[in-house]
Amino acid sequence: MSVGKMKKYKVMLKHPVLRRHLPKTRWFTKSRTKRMLKTYSSVFIKPNHGSGGSGIIRVKRLKKRYEVRSASRRKVVRSRFLFKAIKSYRNPGHQYLVQKGLRLAKYHGSIFDIRIYLQKPRGKWVVSGEVARVAAPRKYVTNYLKGGHAVSLNRVLYSLFKHNRTKANTYSRKISKLCVIIAKTINKRHPVRELGVDIAIDKKGRIWIIEANSRPGHMLFTQLSDRTMIKTIRRNKRLIRK
Repeated sequence: MSVGKMKKYKVMLKHPVLRRHLPKTRWFTKSRTKRMLKTYSSVFIKPNHGSGGSGIIRVKRLKKRYEVRSASRRKVVRSRFLFKAIKSYRNPGHQYLVQKGLRLAKYHGSIFDIRIYLQKPRGKWVVSGEVARVAAPRKYVTNYLKGGHAVSLNRVLYSLFKHNRTKANTYSRKISKLCVIIAKTINKRHPVRELGVDIAIDKKGRIWIIEANSRPGHMLFTQLSDRTMIKTIRRNKRLIRK
């Protein structure tokens, strides 16, 4: 059984460095969701277990209504019908979290986030792959299974920071360092040998930890023309299996 999102969130929340990068996340209840929507313009409601962007619901506060989206389905409802709309998109057999929505930076008009693939083939955590996941047009999730596509992280950061290579490299190093801390921290409580960390950069340039996946997919890396990272990931997988 994979480790749930909330367990990993609580482990990271205790670390003084990681805490600053975590968007507020709580167990989903009506009262918590209402409170968070008063503070934030949007929230994401996610299944505690699950990956690939499946089952994620976004609620966005409009002037007097709420937009509720899940995959390609969308409803705009008044306040009194909000939880009826959310319930229609939820899987009744799953536990859900509610997380602060972020105003993500964009690459060529689409939102993106970053997948860092960490492995522990021997006694040390290594970053085996890093890639930007760019959402399909008008999509609010970036996952490969939801139409997201891979772009070289260096290219995206270079574009984001107006061709300032020094700033792009600084961010890249910060993100890698942060993700190694995440892997070490989670590994102390929940033994894992692989971790896929999803990182976001918001419109103000702040780095956020979206989540850490203990069963990460690696097919995204096959989309890159440079095969170095996918070869490294597969080689380390063989070492881990041994």
